[in-house]
Amino acid sequence: MLDVTEAPPVEAIAHITRLGDYITPIALRVVCDLGIPDLLADEPRTAEELAERTGTHADSLHRMLRALCGQGLFVEDRQARFALTEASQVLRSDHPYTVRRMFQLIRPELEAWIRFDHAVRTGEDTFAHVHGESYWKRMEHDETFRAQFEAEIWCMTEHELRAVLPAYRWGDVKTLVDLGGGTGQMLAGILRANPGMRAVLFDLPHVAPHALPLLQENGVADRCEIVSGDFFVSVPEGGDLYLLKRVFYDFDDQQAVRILRNVRAAMHEHSRVVTLDGLARSDNRYDVGKLHDLFVLGLGRGRCRTRPEMVRMFAEAGLRLRRVIPTGIFPLVEAEPV
Repeated sequence: MLDVTEAPPVEAIAHITRLGDYITPIALRVVCDLGIPDLLADEPRTAEELAERTGTHADSLHRMLRALCGQGLFVEDRQARFALTEASQVLRSDHPYTVRRMFQLIRPELEAWIRFDHAVRTGEDTFAHVHGESYWKRMEHDETFRAQFEAEIWCMTEHELRAVLPAYRWGDVKTLVDLGGGTGQMLAGILRANPGMRAVLFDLPHVAPHALPLLQENGVADRCEIVSGDFFVSVPEGGDLYLLKRVFYDFDDQQAVRILRNVRAAMHEHSRVVTLDGLARSDNRYDVGKLHDLFVLGLGRGRCRTRPEMVRMFAEAGLRLRRVIPTGIFPLVEAEPV
Protein backbone atom coordinates (compact mmCIF):
# COMPACT_ATOMS: atom_id res chain seq x y z
CA MET A 1 0.00 0.00 0.00
CA LEU A 2 1.25 3.47 -0.89
CA ASP A 3 2.62 5.42 2.08
CA VAL A 4 1.39 8.99 1.60
CA THR A 5 2.91 10.18 4.87
CA GLU A 6 6.44 10.08 3.52
CA ALA A 7 7.58 13.26 1.76
CA PRO A 8 8.03 12.70 -1.97
CA PRO A 9 11.59 12.86 -3.31
CA VAL A 10 10.82 15.91 -5.43
CA GLU A 11 14.41 16.75 -6.34
CA ALA A 12 15.19 13.16 -7.34
CA ILE A 13 12.11 12.93 -9.53
CA ALA A 14 12.89 16.31 -11.14
CA HIS A 15 16.48 15.21 -11.81
CA ILE A 16 15.37 11.95 -13.45
CA THR A 17 12.76 13.82 -15.48
CA ARG A 18 15.39 16.17 -16.87
CA LEU A 19 17.73 13.28 -17.67
CA GLY A 20 14.98 11.26 -19.34
CA ASP A 21 13.60 14.07 -21.49
CA TYR A 22 14.22 13.32 -25.14
CA ILE A 23 11.86 16.11 -26.25
CA THR A 24 14.24 18.99 -25.46
CA PRO A 25 17.26 17.60 -27.38
CA ILE A 26 15.16 17.08 -30.50
CA ALA A 27 13.41 20.46 -30.21
CA LEU A 28 16.81 22.12 -29.79
CA ARG A 29 18.00 20.59 -33.05
CA VAL A 30 14.85 21.66 -34.89
CA VAL A 31 15.46 25.23 -33.67
CA CYS A 32 19.04 25.12 -35.00
CA ASP A 33 18.05 23.61 -38.35
CA LEU A 34 15.42 26.31 -38.81
CA GLY A 35 17.96 29.03 -38.04
CA ILE A 36 15.81 30.55 -35.28
CA PRO A 37 18.79 31.90 -33.27
CA ASP A 38 20.01 33.82 -36.33
CA LEU A 39 16.57 35.36 -36.82
CA LEU A 40 16.57 36.54 -33.20
CA ALA A 41 20.11 37.91 -33.26
CA ASP A 42 19.07 41.56 -33.72
CA GLU A 43 15.65 41.81 -32.09
CA PRO A 44 12.83 39.80 -30.48
CA ARG A 45 10.21 38.37 -32.82
CA THR A 46 6.82 36.71 -32.48
CA ALA A 47 6.21 33.12 -33.52
CA GLU A 48 4.14 34.45 -36.44
CA GLU A 49 7.08 36.50 -37.72
CA LEU A 50 9.46 33.58 -37.30
CA ALA A 51 7.03 31.18 -38.97
CA GLU A 52 6.74 33.44 -42.00
CA ARG A 53 10.52 33.54 -42.38
CA THR A 54 11.03 29.80 -41.83
CA GLY A 55 7.97 28.42 -43.62
CA THR A 56 6.65 26.75 -40.49
CA HIS A 57 3.30 26.51 -38.66
CA ALA A 58 3.04 29.54 -36.36
CA ASP A 59 1.13 27.93 -33.50
CA SER A 60 3.32 24.82 -33.44
CA LEU A 61 6.44 26.96 -33.54
CA HIS A 62 5.12 29.07 -30.66
CA ARG A 63 4.48 25.97 -28.56
CA MET A 64 7.99 24.67 -29.18
CA LEU A 65 9.67 27.98 -28.33
CA ARG A 66 7.49 28.41 -25.26
CA ALA A 67 8.63 25.02 -23.97
CA LEU A 68 12.29 25.88 -24.60
CA CYS A 69 11.85 29.10 -22.61
CA GLY A 70 11.42 26.84 -19.61
CA GLN A 71 14.85 25.35 -20.39
CA GLY A 72 16.57 28.73 -20.44
CA LEU A 73 17.06 28.88 -24.21
CA PHE A 74 14.63 31.73 -24.95
CA VAL A 75 12.56 34.31 -23.12
CA GLU A 76 9.05 35.40 -24.08
CA ASP A 77 7.86 38.94 -23.30
CA ARG A 78 4.33 40.25 -22.76
CA GLN A 79 3.96 40.95 -26.48
CA ALA A 80 4.57 37.21 -27.16
CA ARG A 81 7.94 38.04 -28.68
CA PHE A 82 10.82 35.62 -28.24
CA ALA A 83 14.42 36.63 -27.58
CA LEU A 84 17.73 34.86 -27.11
CA THR A 85 19.27 34.17 -23.71
CA GLU A 86 22.97 34.07 -22.90
CA ALA A 87 22.89 30.31 -23.44
CA SER A 88 21.29 30.44 -26.89
CA GLN A 89 23.59 33.18 -28.18
CA VAL A 90 26.14 30.48 -29.04
CA LEU A 91 23.56 28.87 -31.34
CA ARG A 92 23.87 31.83 -33.73
CA SER A 93 25.87 30.89 -36.81
CA ASP A 94 27.85 34.17 -36.61
CA HIS A 95 28.84 33.80 -32.95
CA PRO A 96 32.64 33.44 -32.57
CA TYR A 97 32.08 30.37 -30.38
CA THR A 98 29.10 28.97 -32.25
CA VAL A 99 28.03 25.39 -31.52
CA ARG A 100 25.07 25.44 -33.88
CA ARG A 101 26.40 22.74 -36.24
CA MET A 102 26.97 20.42 -33.30
CA PHE A 103 23.20 20.32 -32.78
CA GLN A 104 21.73 19.26 -36.10
CA LEU A 105 18.81 16.90 -36.53
CA ILE A 106 20.72 14.04 -38.16
CA ARG A 107 18.04 11.50 -38.94
CA PRO A 108 20.17 8.39 -39.59
CA GLU A 109 21.77 8.88 -36.16
CA LEU A 110 18.42 9.29 -34.41
CA GLU A 111 17.06 6.19 -36.14
CA ALA A 112 20.03 4.25 -34.80
CA TRP A 113 19.71 5.64 -31.26
CA ILE A 114 16.17 4.29 -31.05
CA ARG A 115 17.75 0.83 -31.07
CA PHE A 116 20.61 1.61 -28.68
CA ASP A 117 19.45 -1.35 -26.63
CA HIS A 118 20.85 -3.57 -29.38
CA ALA A 119 24.38 -2.34 -28.67
CA VAL A 120 23.94 -2.82 -24.92
CA ARG A 121 22.53 -6.34 -25.36
CA THR A 122 24.96 -7.58 -28.00
CA GLY A 123 27.95 -5.21 -28.20
CA GLU A 124 27.28 -4.87 -31.92
CA ASP A 125 27.24 -1.74 -34.07
CA THR A 126 23.72 -0.32 -33.73
CA PHE A 127 24.01 1.95 -36.77
CA ALA A 128 24.88 -1.02 -38.98
CA HIS A 129 22.14 -3.11 -37.36
CA VAL A 130 19.49 -0.48 -38.18
CA HIS A 131 20.72 0.71 -41.58
CA GLY A 132 22.41 -2.40 -42.93
CA GLU A 133 25.72 -0.56 -43.38
CA SER A 134 28.30 1.18 -41.23
CA TYR A 135 28.31 4.87 -40.34
CA TRP A 136 31.17 5.51 -42.77
CA LYS A 137 29.68 3.43 -45.56
CA ARG A 138 26.44 5.43 -45.32
CA MET A 139 28.47 8.60 -45.78
CA GLU A 140 29.81 7.42 -49.13
CA HIS A 141 26.40 7.70 -50.85
CA ASP A 142 24.20 9.86 -48.60
CA GLU A 143 25.15 13.44 -49.49
CA THR A 144 22.93 15.06 -46.85
CA PHE A 145 24.33 12.83 -44.11
CA ARG A 146 27.90 13.53 -45.21
CA ALA A 147 27.31 17.29 -45.36
CA GLN A 148 25.84 17.30 -41.85
CA PHE A 149 28.76 15.25 -40.53
CA GLU A 150 31.33 17.54 -42.15
CA ALA A 151 29.61 20.64 -40.76
CA GLU A 152 29.58 19.12 -37.27
CA ILE A 153 33.26 18.12 -37.47
CA TRP A 154 34.21 21.59 -38.71
CA CYS A 155 32.46 23.18 -35.72
CA MET A 156 34.06 20.75 -33.26
CA THR A 157 37.52 21.30 -34.73
CA GLU A 158 37.23 25.07 -34.33
CA HIS A 159 36.61 24.55 -30.61
CA GLU A 160 39.36 21.95 -30.35
CA LEU A 161 41.87 24.35 -31.91
CA ARG A 162 41.08 27.03 -29.34
CA ALA A 163 41.50 24.44 -26.59
CA VAL A 164 44.72 22.71 -27.68
CA LEU A 165 46.78 25.64 -28.98
CA PRO A 166 47.51 27.09 -25.50
CA ALA A 167 47.70 23.66 -23.86
CA TYR A 168 50.75 22.25 -25.66
CA ARG A 169 54.24 23.53 -26.56
CA TRP A 170 53.66 23.38 -30.32
CA GLY A 171 56.45 25.91 -30.87
CA ASP A 172 59.02 23.27 -29.91
CA VAL A 173 57.92 21.04 -32.78
CA LYS A 174 59.86 21.37 -36.03
CA THR A 175 57.93 18.77 -38.05
CA LEU A 176 54.35 17.76 -37.21
CA VAL A 177 52.74 14.76 -38.90
CA ASP A 178 48.93 14.84 -38.79
CA LEU A 179 47.71 11.27 -39.29
CA GLY A 180 44.19 11.17 -40.66
CA GLY A 181 44.43 14.93 -41.25
CA GLY A 182 41.30 15.10 -43.40
CA THR A 183 40.53 18.56 -44.76
CA GLY A 184 43.57 20.05 -43.01
CA GLN A 185 41.51 22.32 -40.77
CA MET A 186 43.30 21.37 -37.54
CA LEU A 187 46.74 21.34 -39.14
CA ALA A 188 46.18 24.72 -40.81
CA GLY A 189 45.25 26.25 -37.45
CA ILE A 190 48.34 24.85 -35.74
CA LEU A 191 50.65 25.96 -38.57
CA ARG A 192 49.13 29.44 -38.60
CA ALA A 193 49.92 29.81 -34.91
CA ASN A 194 53.46 28.42 -35.29
CA PRO A 195 55.21 30.03 -38.28
CA GLY A 196 58.46 28.10 -37.68
CA MET A 197 56.79 24.70 -37.99
CA ARG A 198 56.62 22.42 -41.01
CA ALA A 199 54.09 19.62 -41.36
CA VAL A 200 52.93 16.54 -43.21
CA LEU A 201 49.23 15.88 -43.73
CA PHE A 202 48.65 12.14 -44.13
CA ASP A 203 45.37 10.53 -45.14
CA LEU A 204 43.84 8.07 -47.59
CA PRO A 205 44.35 8.69 -51.32
CA HIS A 206 40.73 9.80 -51.88
CA VAL A 207 40.92 12.25 -48.94
CA ALA A 208 44.40 13.80 -48.67
CA PRO A 209 44.52 15.79 -51.95
CA HIS A 210 41.35 17.68 -51.02
CA ALA A 211 43.19 19.40 -48.14
CA LEU A 212 45.24 21.61 -50.47
CA PRO A 213 42.64 24.40 -51.00
CA LEU A 214 42.18 24.97 -47.27
CA LEU A 215 45.93 24.94 -46.63
CA GLN A 216 46.38 27.48 -49.44
CA GLU A 217 43.54 29.62 -48.11
CA ASN A 218 45.29 29.76 -44.74
CA GLY A 219 48.64 30.61 -46.29
CA VAL A 220 50.42 27.51 -44.97
CA ALA A 221 50.53 25.23 -48.02
CA ASP A 222 54.20 26.03 -48.60
CA ARG A 223 55.03 24.55 -45.18
CA CYS A 224 52.91 21.42 -45.51
CA GLU A 225 53.53 18.28 -47.55
CA ILE A 226 50.42 16.25 -48.45
CA VAL A 227 51.03 12.49 -48.44
CA SER A 228 48.53 9.79 -49.35
CA GLY A 229 48.63 6.38 -47.72
CA ASP A 230 47.10 4.05 -45.14
CA PHE A 231 48.21 4.20 -41.49
CA PHE A 232 47.40 0.49 -41.17
CA VAL A 233 50.31 -0.11 -43.57
CA SER A 234 52.84 2.63 -42.76
CA VAL A 235 53.17 6.34 -41.93
CA PRO A 236 55.69 9.04 -42.98
CA GLU A 237 59.03 8.80 -41.18
CA GLY A 238 61.01 11.40 -39.27
CA GLY A 239 58.31 13.49 -37.62
CA ASP A 240 59.05 15.20 -34.32
CA LEU A 241 55.40 14.89 -33.31
CA TYR A 242 52.69 12.57 -34.63
CA LEU A 243 49.12 13.78 -34.09
CA LEU A 244 46.15 11.41 -33.99
CA LYS A 245 43.00 13.51 -33.59
CA ARG A 246 39.82 11.53 -32.96
CA VAL A 247 41.21 8.47 -34.73
CA PHE A 248 41.11 5.67 -32.15
CA TYR A 249 37.47 5.99 -31.14
CA ASP A 250 36.40 4.25 -34.36
CA PHE A 251 38.78 1.30 -33.98
CA ASP A 252 39.05 -1.63 -31.60
CA ASP A 253 42.20 -2.15 -29.50
CA GLN A 254 43.86 -4.49 -31.99
CA GLN A 255 43.44 -1.98 -34.81
CA ALA A 256 44.60 0.93 -32.64
CA VAL A 257 47.75 -0.94 -31.60
CA ARG A 258 48.47 -1.75 -35.23
CA ILE A 259 48.34 1.97 -36.07
CA LEU A 260 50.57 2.83 -33.10
CA ARG A 261 53.15 0.21 -34.08
CA ASN A 262 53.42 1.80 -37.50
CA VAL A 263 53.84 5.19 -35.84
CA ARG A 264 56.51 3.79 -33.54
CA ALA A 265 58.40 2.36 -36.54
CA ALA A 266 58.44 5.82 -38.16
CA MET A 267 59.55 7.76 -35.06
CA HIS A 268 63.08 8.81 -34.24
CA GLU A 269 64.55 8.68 -30.73
CA HIS A 270 63.11 12.00 -29.60
CA SER A 271 59.76 11.84 -31.40
CA ARG A 272 56.47 12.05 -29.54
CA VAL A 273 52.96 10.94 -30.41
CA VAL A 274 49.91 12.86 -29.19
CA THR A 275 46.30 11.72 -29.33
CA LEU A 276 43.30 14.00 -29.04
CA ASP A 277 40.40 11.75 -28.18
CA GLY A 278 37.89 11.03 -25.47
CA LEU A 279 39.46 9.61 -22.30
CA ALA A 280 36.97 7.92 -19.99
CA ARG A 281 37.54 8.70 -16.31
CA SER A 282 37.28 5.91 -13.76
CA ASP A 283 35.22 7.82 -11.22
CA ASN A 284 31.63 8.92 -10.61
CA ARG A 285 31.97 12.46 -11.92
CA TYR A 286 30.45 13.87 -15.09
CA ASP A 287 32.84 13.26 -17.95
CA VAL A 288 32.41 14.08 -21.64
CA GLY A 289 34.72 11.15 -22.45
CA LYS A 290 32.29 8.66 -20.94
CA LEU A 291 29.41 10.17 -22.91
CA HIS A 292 31.44 10.11 -26.10
CA ASP A 293 32.17 6.46 -25.37
CA LEU A 294 28.42 5.78 -25.51
CA PHE A 295 28.20 7.70 -28.78
CA VAL A 296 30.84 5.38 -30.21
CA LEU A 297 29.12 2.33 -28.73
CA GLY A 298 25.85 3.26 -30.41
CA LEU A 299 27.13 4.40 -33.79
CA GLY A 300 30.47 2.70 -34.37
CA ARG A 301 32.88 -0.08 -33.46
CA GLY A 302 35.48 1.54 -31.24
CA ARG A 303 35.55 2.96 -27.73
CA CYS A 304 36.96 5.74 -25.57
CA ARG A 305 39.68 4.25 -23.38
CA THR A 306 40.58 4.84 -19.75
CA ARG A 307 44.09 5.91 -18.84
CA PRO A 308 45.15 2.35 -17.85
CA GLU A 309 43.79 1.08 -21.16
CA MET A 310 45.80 3.72 -23.03
CA VAL A 311 48.94 2.78 -21.04
CA ARG A 312 48.50 -0.86 -22.04
CA MET A 313 47.80 -0.02 -25.68
CA PHE A 314 50.86 2.21 -25.95
CA ALA A 315 53.02 -0.44 -24.27
CA GLU A 316 52.00 -3.06 -26.84
CA ALA A 317 53.26 -0.70 -29.53
CA GLY A 318 56.61 0.01 -27.85
CA LEU A 319 55.55 3.36 -26.42
CA ARG A 320 55.28 4.82 -22.91
CA LEU A 321 52.47 7.15 -21.86
CA ARG A 322 54.28 10.31 -20.77
CA ARG A 323 51.47 12.63 -19.66
CA VAL A 324 47.80 13.53 -20.01
CA ILE A 325 47.21 17.22 -20.71
CA PRO A 326 43.74 18.67 -19.97
CA THR A 327 42.42 21.04 -22.63
CA GLY A 328 38.87 21.76 -21.52
CA ILE A 329 37.50 19.44 -24.22
CA PHE A 330 39.25 16.14 -24.94
CA PRO A 331 42.70 15.72 -23.36
CA LEU A 332 45.97 15.47 -25.22
CA VAL A 333 47.64 12.16 -24.36
CA GLU A 334 51.37 12.19 -25.08
CA ALA A 335 53.57 9.12 -25.46
CA GLU A 336 57.25 8.55 -26.22
CA PRO A 337 59.35 5.61 -27.47
CA VAL A 338 60.38 3.07 -24.86
